[in-house]
Amino acid sequence: MTILRPLLLIPFLAACQSLVPMRGDDAPRMEAPATDGAPLSAEAQDDADAGEEASAAPAGALTGSLGTSVASLGTATEQGMWIKTALVSAPQPGRVRAADTGREVAVTLRPLAGGAAGAGARLSLQAMQGLGLPLTALAEVEIFGG
Repeated sequence: MTILRPLLLIPFLAACQSLVPMRGDDAPRMEAPATDGAPLSAEAQDDADAGEEASAAPAGALTGSLGTSVASLGTATEQGMWIKTALVSAPQPGRVRAADTGREVAVTLRPLAGGAAGAGARLSLQAMQGLGLPLTALAEVEIFGG
């Protein structure tokens, strides 16, 4: 019986072969973006995001101060620098300034679904971090278009 036990493990061990990561030529290849080797700073990433957002801005985009709102953390799984607010009716580039920290970041202004005036706002995880706000905060922010 003790001789049969190791023989019974052979099929199970053979199944583990598919769990071993690929090596050599079988491994998928991923190409890194062309840079000088240094990682992008937060400011450079913000500038890159703002450049992409500016190209997608609608012709009738609002500019200047749109108002203030109390913002909380939005859906943490949605990537990027954005704020959802009832102050806009279509996505456009903008900025947000936190009253508590005085910091300002470039964001995409997104309309808040079903949001009425005074409904508050939702900030992305990256925007909350960029503003230096605690993730559990209800922070007063000023929202700027353009």
